[in-house]
Amino acid sequence: MLQPLLDNIRKTKTAQSGSIPAPVRGWNARDSLANMPEDFAVELENIFPNLTSCDLRSGFASHSTGNGSGAVEILVEYAGPSTRKLISAAGSVIYDSSAAGGSTAIATGKSNARWQTTMFGTSGGNFLFMVNGADAPIYYNGSAFTTPSLAGVTATNIVHVAAHQRRLFFVFNDSLVFGYLPVVSIAGTVATFDIGGLCSKGGYIQAIGSWTRDGGAGPEDLFVAVTSEGECVIYAGNDPSSATAWNLVGVFNIGSPIGRRCLEKVGSDLTVLTQDGAVSLSVFLPIDQVAGSSRALSNNIQNQFLESTRAYSGIFGWQSLHYPQGSYSLFNIPISTTIAYQYVINSQTGAWCKFTGQNAACWSLFNDDLYFGAQAGGVIYKADTGTSDNNADIDWKIRPAFSYYGSRGNQKIFTLCRPHFTTNGAPAVAVDLNLDFSNVNPTNIPTTPELSVALWDVSKWDESSWSDDVTSAAWTTVVGMGECASPTIRGNTNSITLSFTAYDMIWQQGSAL
Repeated sequence: MLQPLLDNIRKTKTAQSGSIPAPVRGWNARDSLANMPEDFAVELENIFPNLTSCDLRSGFASHSTGNGSGAVEILVEYAGPSTRKLISAAGSVIYDSSAAGGSTAIATGKSNARWQTTMFGTSGGNFLFMVNGADAPIYYNGSAFTTPSLAGVTATNIVHVAAHQRRLFFVFNDSLVFGYLPVVSIAGTVATFDIGGLCSKGGYIQAIGSWTRDGGAGPEDLFVAVTSEGECVIYAGNDPSSATAWNLVGVFNIGSPIGRRCLEKVGSDLTVLTQDGAVSLSVFLPIDQVAGSSRALSNNIQNQFLESTRAYSGIFGWQSLHYPQGSYSLFNIPISTTIAYQYVINSQTGAWCKFTGQNAACWSLFNDDLYFGAQAGGVIYKADTGTSDNNADIDWKIRPAFSYYGSRGNQKIFTLCRPHFTTNGAPAVAVDLNLDFSNVNPTNIPTTPELSVALWDVSKWDESSWSDDVTSAAWTTVVGMGECASPTIRGNTNSITLSFTAYDMIWQQGSAL
C-alpha cells in the first residue's frame, strides 16, 4: 500500500493540478510511450476521435435474420436506375436482404458464399456481376439472376471481377493471366492477357482494380493488378489487345495483399490492404516499399496493424470500407471465426481508434447506411444506429498518452483524477492509474459519477437545473507514485450518448522516505 509513503513525504508539498484535453489525434501504436504527444491515446476502444472530443461510437441493431445459421460472408448493394437492393450470401444460398426482418432466398445450390462483385451498366440495364471461383459467374438485374455465356475460358475458375474503362476484367484461380470482355459487354468471348513475365516474385493475381491517377474519371484511369506476392502491375489504356492502346506504367512492390477484398476505390484513389499496412496508391507508388511504410494510411497504428496481419491474415473476413456518412473508413480485422475488430480512421483528421463488439464477416453500404454480416447466426445488422449493441451494453475504454504534467524527471504522488464527459445520461465509469509506462489491467468497478445538471428520471427535483446534455465529472481516488501517469478511463453504457472532453489530475511533487 502507498499510504505509508503518503504519510512519510520528506517535505510537505502543495497539491498541484493539471488538465489534459481529449486525445483527438487518436490511437497511437507507433510512437514510444515516453515521447508520445499528450493528444494521442495508447488505447481508444469504441471511442471515435472527432475534432474537439472523443465520442462513444453508435450501436447496431438487427436488420435481417434467416440467412442460414453460419456466417454471412458477402453483403453488396445492387444499384439499379430506380431500385436498390441489399444482396447477401451465406452457405450455398444468395438472399435479398433489403427489407428489415427476414431475408428471401433468390439463388440456391452454390458452392460457397465468398463472392466478389462489381456493378456494371450496359444499354440493357444495370447489373451486379458475381464470381466465386467455383461456380459459373452470374449477374443480377434487380429481379433475377442470369448465367452469362463466357467463351474461351473455364468460367468456373473466375475468382475476381472488376470494371475498368467500360470493360469487365476477370481474375482466374492461381493464375498470372487475367481475362477481359469486349467494351460494354457482360457476355461473349473472354480474351486473356499474361503478366507472368513481369512478375519476378511469381504467385498469382489476387485482385484487380481501377485507379484514377489524375483525380478525375476517363482516359487517365489505370488498370491495377496486385499479385499474391505484393507486386503491383499497372497499365494505361483501354484495350489489352492493342500495343498502342495498352501501355505498361510500371511494376511496384507494395506488400502482399490480404484476401480478395483487399482493394477499395475511395474517391479517385485506390486503397490496398496489405501485410505492410493499409496503403494509398497515390501516396505509396512514387516511393519504394520500405520508405512507403512510413506514409501508409495505417502509419499511426503500424505496429498493431502489422501484429494483426502476422497473426490473423489467414482468417477470412479482412475488408476495407469507406463510410462517407460517418466520416471514416474501417478495416475489418477477424481475429477468429467468431470475433472481429475494426480499425477505424477519421477520414477528415487521420485519427485512429478501434471498434470492438461488432463481430463482422463482411460490410456494405445500402442506401448510404452501414450494415454488416455477422460471423455466426445468419444475422445482418444495421450499424451506426442507436446507442446500444442490439440492446446490449457498449463497452468502451480511453487510455490517454502518458503525461509528465509539465515536470519531466520529477517524482509525483498522484491522488485524484476527474474525467469530463458530455452526456445525456448517467454513465458508469471506472478510473485506474498506470504509472511510468506500466500496462496493468484495470480492476476498478465502473460507478455512476456526479452530474453537474439534472437529467429527467435521474436527478432529484429542486436540486439542479434540467438539461438534455450534461457535464459529468467526479473526482476519483487514483493513488500512486511515479514520474508520469496515464489514467485508464472505461465504462459500459446503454441508451446514452457520451463525449469525452478532458481529464484533470491532482498530484504532489516530491519523493517519499
